[in-house]
Amino acid sequence: MPLTLAQEPHLSSARSAWIAAPFLGLLLALSALIGSATGALATPQQAPNSRVILDLPAGFTPSPMFSGFQNDATGTSFVILEAPGTEYDKMAQGFTAEELAKRGVTGAKTAALSRTDKHLYMRAEQSSPAGDYAKFFVLFQAGDQTILISANVPAQALEDGTVKVEDIERVLSTAKTTEKPAVRELYTLSELGPFKEAGTIVGTSKLYTLDGRIEPERAGETRSAFMVAPSLDKRPVANPDAQVVTLLGSLPGYRDFKPGEPREISIDGLSGYEVEADAVDTDDDKPVHLYQALLLGRDGGYYRLIGIATLPDTDGLAAQFPKIAKSFALTH
Repeated sequence: MPLTLAQEPHLSSARSAWIAAPFLGLLLALSALIGSATGALATPQQAPNSRVILDLPAGFTPSPMFSGFQNDATGTSFVILEAPGTEYDKMAQGFTAEELAKRGVTGAKTAALSRTDKHLYMRAEQSSPAGDYAKFFVLFQAGDQTILISANVPAQALEDGTVKVEDIERVLSTAKTTEKPAVRELYTLSELGPFKEAGTIVGTSKLYTLDGRIEPERAGETRSAFMVAPSLDKRPVANPDAQVVTLLGSLPGYRDFKPGEPREISIDGLSGYEVEADAVDTDDDKPVHLYQALLLGRDGGYYRLIGIATLPDTDGLAAQFPKIAKSFALTH
């Protein structure tokens, strides 16, 4: 079973990803893999919104929420992150036991994987309120791309033999890329205000900035932004009025978090809550205004719409964020 909402690293690390190192902060993109018998026949599948192809056994389907695959019977999935080929060395620096331990991933060790390209493969463990997990990471270069595939397996599934390490490694060893992505837009924003689409940060999570760039012109610069991030699974959300506040407060890099009262909303037929908050940016000690809408998926899961307004944009963008959120619409 995938991790709980508050522990999805693609959101908790997204702020550092677009402020300083756009891909290093995404090293722990949540995923899980494979409840299949050893030797099961595999079929090549191209991940949605991705150039990556994996040979997967029966039971895996493209995820409707993120770039990767999931097995609903076992609650496991693959999540894929693609970056420019030049990012390989920078991302590889994050694959040490010390760096992963800072993110709650323990016991990390390098291991061998049957690949002939430039790659790094690691096994690790992670504990969470949802249970204990075995984690598997492979980082490799493929032409003009750097690919990170993260697998997350419930420890119990390994212990009882439902999932086998050799099956995981067999699938990871087949990962390759093709020339064109399998594009599938999950949602649109018809109103962006002053923002421009900057790019995809993990699968189907998109970032919007005032200049349309993911990276700032100056290292360490804190910028205003808007982000849409679907959940990595379809787990029902309990107490969304409380979760909308908790999740906004879990964004790293802020202190003195002061939320307002959550408001019930409905956007494109999806119910949910929105909340605003004031905080102080820990990088430069300047005030920021935060916004979040948490929309519940039609058949589980959720969509987070997050706004971050820095000085001198705070007042103007605070009024824009709810308008942008209200223009959200699913495409399927």
